[in-house]
Amino acid sequence: MKRVELKVIGMTCGGCENSVKRVVKQLPGVQDVEASHSEKFVNVFYDENQVNEGDILNQIKKLGYEAEVK
Repeated sequence: MKRVELKVIGMTCGGCENSVKRVVKQLPGVQDVEASHSEKFVNVFYDENQVNEGDILNQIKKLGYEAEVK
């Protein structure tokens, strides 16, 4: 199990957090997602044999947010 901490710009409310968590959890190999719009971060716990950081970042960017590895 691997963890990546992402800086995510554009989340402004709890609904944004929930949207990010929902779409990232749909990726194969993602075990858990923590998000905070007030602190602008997302932590993703995942199996690196099934998904990578680029896949996770792309999924968040598809929602319209800016994201990068912290």
